[in-house]
Amino acid sequence: MGFRQNKINGLKMAALSPVKKDGEVNTDELYMVYAGTEPTADFGADIFEDTKIGFAKFGGGLQFPTTRTQQQLYGNVDKKVIGSNEKFSDFSRYFITDSISQSKESFIFTESVIKKQKPKHVYGAGHSLGGGLAMLNGVMHNFDGVRVFSAPNTFDLLPKEVKESYKAEKYDGKFFNYLHRSDLIGNHDLFAERIGLQVYAEDVENNGLLGTLNPISGHSITTFNFNGDSVRIKMNMEEMKRIADKLINAVDFVDDAIKKLEDYMDETEKIARRIEQKYIDKIDSGNYKYIKPIDISDHMQEISVSRKYKFYNEEYFDSALNELHNFKNKTTVFAQQLMYAGYKMESRDKELGELYRIFEE
Repeated sequence: MGFRQNKINGLKMAALSPVKKDGEVNTDELYMVYAGTEPTADFGADIFEDTKIGFAKFGGGLQFPTTRTQQQLYGNVDKKVIGSNEKFSDFSRYFITDSISQSKESFIFTESVIKKQKPKHVYGAGHSLGGGLAMLNGVMHNFDGVRVFSAPNTFDLLPKEVKESYKAEKYDGKFFNYLHRSDLIGNHDLFAERIGLQVYAEDVENNGLLGTLNPISGHSITTFNFNGDSVRIKMNMEEMKRIADKLINAVDFVDDAIKKLEDYMDETEKIARRIEQKYIDKIDSGNYKYIKPIDISDHMQEISVSRKYKFYNEEYFDSALNELHNFKNKTTVFAQQLMYAGYKMESRDKELGELYRIFEE
């Protein structure tokens, strides 16, 4: 459906659609696939692009809008290869006057393909640099889903207004970055908010000192294990138990808050009753001719907030107590489900492609 290779900035990407059983192309679905870093290709252009991601806080990416010239030059979906067999005038434009980053060209080309095909659903995929571009374009073009591997965080390449309005919950359930803990590139957030959800795959075994000291030993796509179309996820049972224990211990503060609220309510009523009784006793002594005990009781009723002896908003307090009890119950249940899921995964060695599904009812 579309292909672009730029031999100047190093971009390589493709637009694909599945073929139905009858041989017809399903144009309702579009898969945008972005290639990862090839260190020696195109005179190290990918490494230069990786550096731009690392320093994105200082500018670059989509932080400046695309120009009409760039859209015309790089948005032509029929132009498959740039930087090969070009006229000198065209080459100088691509290389000098109208040069462009991979992030911006991928954005323009993706937009052009979507406009031409008009699919109902768009998905993104990629590894490493390509994964970062998939996440970036996923946000910009509202992809229905993104699955990437060892992708660097490209959040700071987004336009300022997009970053300011970014809502993680919109993407955490459909954008997934599969990582190894032994991969610094994928794990480092580059001091910015993450795009999508990180899912840790079964890690690689590092043999020898060099493997142990290598900060990106788990970066290569070949280090991932697959079961069909799913990534093999490795969960540490002990770690899950520690998390569950922390959750259960964390609800202790809820018990403290509930007790303090209930104590405050009880103590307020007791104090109010003592005050009332104090003045009733004085009246009963006969020194107050025009005041009766019932007058004290009526006055207490008038100055209370909810009803007699209630010098607080009972409705608000009851609502707060209910919310605290609900929070405690939900947290406790979740911790128990986490423990159960851990035991179940350990006993059956269950292979999952998406971690969050183990908690679905």
